Parts: sequence; structure tokens; C-alpha cells
Amino acid sequence: MAAIAAMKALIVREGKFLALELEIGRRKLWDLPGGKVEDGEQPMQTLLREVKEETALDVEPEQPLGVYHFIRKTDGLLAVCTVFKCRAEAEAKVVLPHKSNESIASSKWLSKEEFLGSDYGAPISLKQLIKSNL
Repeated sequence: MAAIAAMKALIVREGKFLALELEIGRRKLWDLPGGKVEDGEQPMQTLLREVKEETALDVEPEQPLGVYHFIRKTDGLLAVCTVFKCRAEAEAKVVLPHKSNESIASSKWLSKEEFLGSDYGAPISLKQLIKSNL
């Protein structure tokens, strides 16, 4: 099975973390900011670039938290996502991209309990990572 590597940020602020609602076809899914490691790019460069592109936030990685994975419905590839706990300036505002190639519908600061509830569809392995690391 073919796979892609991705870097994701768990941006924590006041006991909550930033989640993005993605529109993939007719499905909606919640995920963390971040994305695919491009050819020739170092993983930490990917993390900083993708978070900036998706949220307009400059983040400072603090520590690795773990890995989650899922099969992408669009192409059947296995996405392996490495997650870093990150910090952003408290007054920094999230600004979602207005590019047509981004599938981000909305963002929300969520508590662990909210995210683990049934209202937020997300990869099971991401929910497990959040449950054991927050």
C-alpha cells in the first residue's frame, strides 16, 4: 500500500486545541492543521509552512506527541501523520485560506471532551492520540 507522510500541529491555547473542519466530497471531517511533506522538504519545514498556509498562525513546536493514520478516501493512500504539540501567540487570530484548492470549511477551538464526543467525526487513531495526550 502506498503511503504519504504528513506533519500535524496540536496547537493548544487555554486548555483547548485548534481543529479544522474539512470538506472532502460530500463528507465533513475534523482534523488538525498540517499537511503532506513535499519532495526535498524537511518535516519541520512542512509543519510550519502548512500551519501558516491553513491558519495564518506562526507556531513554535514544543514536543512530539505521536502518530495517527487514516486511508484517504480521495486516492486510497495511507496518510501517516506525525503530531507535534505547538504554541502560538495568545492574541494571534486564525485566518482560514480562501484558496480553491483548500478544503477547510471552518475552525474551532475544542476541549478534549468536545472532540472525543460524537459531534466531531475524525480518524479513530487521531481521537485515540488526543485522548491519551491531552
